[in-house]
Amino acid sequence: MSLHLCNNVIPLDLLFEILSLLPSKSLARFMAVSKSWQEIISSKSFIRSRSLTHPLRFLLALHDTDDQTGRLSCSFFSSSSLLLSSTSIPTNFLSRIILPLRKPSDPTYYVNGLLNIGEIICNPCTGETVYLPELVDRTTRSTPRLDERFFGYDPVNNQYKELCITRYINIAEHKTTNYYQVFTLGAEPKTWRFIDCGIRHRPWSNGLCIDGFVYYIASLDKGMCLMRFDLNSERFDVFARLSEKMDTLFFLDEGSKTLINYHGKVAIAIRRFQVPSVELFVVKAGKQEYKVKSFDNLPQLHLPIKGVTNNHMSDMIFAPIDSRGEVNVIHHDLLGASFTKMTFEVDAKSEWEIGSNYFMGYVESYAAVS
Repeated sequence: MSLHLCNNVIPLDLLFEILSLLPSKSLARFMAVSKSWQEIISSKSFIRSRSLTHPLRFLLALHDTDDQTGRLSCSFFSSSSLLLSSTSIPTNFLSRIILPLRKPSDPTYYVNGLLNIGEIICNPCTGETVYLPELVDRTTRSTPRLDERFFGYDPVNNQYKELCITRYINIAEHKTTNYYQVFTLGAEPKTWRFIDCGIRHRPWSNGLCIDGFVYYIASLDKGMCLMRFDLNSERFDVFARLSEKMDTLFFLDEGSKTLINYHGKVAIAIRRFQVPSVELFVVKAGKQEYKVKSFDNLPQLHLPIKGVTNNHMSDMIFAPIDSRGEVNVIHHDLLGASFTKMTFEVDAKSEWEIGSNYFMGYVESYAAVS
């Protein structure tokens, strides 16, 4: 494939190389040149090639109050690269959006270039947002309910999907009923679809999307497990049952429990608050978890674990819940004992609201979210 431009033919691989050097705002403008340019820039091949030239990038989603509306807004910045040998990281401003009113418990997910914040999906690169439709209510009366949301990307069909598990609570009969709904971004009609699940379970964690599957910790009738949802077939299965030790750590300890991508595998990072320690468990299909790392030489920093960088050294990143003052993360070398504070150079206000977030492995997407 090639592109005809002014009677000259530019091979696609050369065009990818040229476009990969351009800033995000220029690429967004070039998408309006023609349909051919739009198809090339938004293609999976170009996004993959551009990610190779910008490895280990960070996406910063920093919350503040909009001066004009008084509403909470979110400013997006990306790091040009994550240089683990540097303590100062330059960033590029991407876009800024006004956030809808949302519950504090609503999770924020980043998957393959798009961000899901509560009831909206947005593209940080272009600033485009779309509101998710109202969930379908299966009850005829006011019944207490809990909604658990998960966001993922299906690489087979190049589709983004939102999964919602709604638990209706019958207080009088001490019973709960689960319903499962899926919303496919860009599909028609723009409505939620009910799907079946033959496994009775209750989610106990946020989700993690890896290679077209959404993972989350859940409780079964007997013990805890790691559930898996196939975004392509839209089927559930128990990926692995967790050990009794994990049950104890999950319920009795007051620390944070985070699902992270550990070199393409699902890992559970347990950060204890009573003592400065972290235990890292990797989960394999059909098997219980095994510990890959345990370290107790942490400084007194109550920071959530964001993930493990995709290199042979298994560097771990900690990021603050809010960013009042400097915008920074803590890098830890798992092979050694060093902790390094890395500060992002953000050309904007320094007082950010609670709820700001950081995401590793940012890859720009120019796909429309409407």
